[in-house]
Amino acid sequence: MNGQAFLQHWSLIRKVLQDHIDLDKVRYSQHAGERMEERMITKRMIESILYHNEPTEMHEIKKYPFGEQPFTNSDPVLTVVGIYEDRKVAVGLAIKKRNQGIVFTVVTAMFPESGRHIR
Repeated sequence: MNGQAFLQHWSLIRKVLQDHIDLDKVRYSQHAGERMEERMITKRMIESILYHNEPTEMHEIKKYPFGEQPFTNSDPVLTVVGIYEDRKVAVGLAIKKRNQGIVFTVVTAMFPESGRHIR
């Protein structure tokens, strides 16, 4: 499934993501946990951004150009940007298709200070 397919079906994916948030089923990578701790970004902030905002970017498999090992993502990564208590937060969210559904994993989070997430 290419990146645009995820964006075309965002209304359905969003509902599943919201259900996963409500059921505390969203996963967090080790990298995301470390960045969240460094940047003082809470799970509540991340989940609010994911719950209420649409993706601004979609990177297909092996096309995520950021992080410690760029272009090695085994799953598509969406970037979701939103405002939480007057601060802009950008969240990298991997989506993995499984036989029985979808697994969502937060791969990173930041307070963007410059660049493409400021708009």
